[in-house]
Amino acid sequence: MLKVAVAFFGIPRNSAICFPSIQQQVLAQIPQEVKVQCFYHLYQVDSVKNPRSGEDGELTAANYKPFAAMTGVLERDVGVLERWDFERIKALGDTWGDGHASVRNLLLQLHSLHAVTAMVEAFDPDFVIFVRPDIEYHNPLPSYVFTHPNARCLNAYIPDWQWWGGLNDRFAICGRDIYQAYGRRIEQIFEFYAATGRKLHSERLLKFALLQAGAKVCLLGTTASRVRINGDYAEEDFTGKHGMGKRENRYFLPLARWRTWLDNWRR
Repeated sequence: MLKVAVAFFGIPRNSAICFPSIQQQVLAQIPQEVKVQCFYHLYQVDSVKNPRSGEDGELTAANYKPFAAMTGVLERDVGVLERWDFERIKALGDTWGDGHASVRNLLLQLHSLHAVTAMVEAFDPDFVIFVRPDIEYHNPLPSYVFTHPNARCLNAYIPDWQWWGGLNDRFAICGRDIYQAYGRRIEQIFEFYAATGRKLHSERLLKFALLQAGAKVCLLGTTASRVRINGDYAEEDFTGKHGMGKRENRYFLPLARWRTWLDNWRR
């Protein structure tokens, strides 16, 4: 039987808004004849304060309730930064110029992603859907991708907006031979720096990790918005202009579009 893992990571900022859309636009799109198991690694926090996004508020226990029946772990962030050598990463530069606050948050997110990916391994899935729990999905994931697992084992389905010179890292569907490259990319931070000379950058790191692993990147038309802890929506641009047509993707993007068309035709 085909097996699909759903991997949640990060902080569930506003589950009352986000989780119903996850149920409808993500979970309900997985074919019924597929064996599905949901996993999570979430940070257990009492409040969220993020100067870059303007968030500052209490995180209630109700936000964690949708995940209670799933397989997973709630973790405090104590010791996480030290595990991944945050001081050495800081020395590589401050990408967003905010005193490394955003670099810190990115490292915490990548650790959460790494942890949930480790949980998924024992399930031995054919596909993994990586889902941030703090975004509202506006339209469904394509269900056709959950077929032909052998042909799609190296496929990574990535949102076709906000690439910022790399690849959108909000959510993805990955085949069985590429999901670890997606989920364990925190391990390649220093390799990324050595190869590119760039400061740590979320979208560029994802592209680097997937290409190093031989991923076949396909595009997802699904859109989704981040929901802040107070219920406000982050401003999103789904036009594709941010980073999609820059020098780095001059050839890569047309190839991804062609591969997506071919993959869709395969159905």
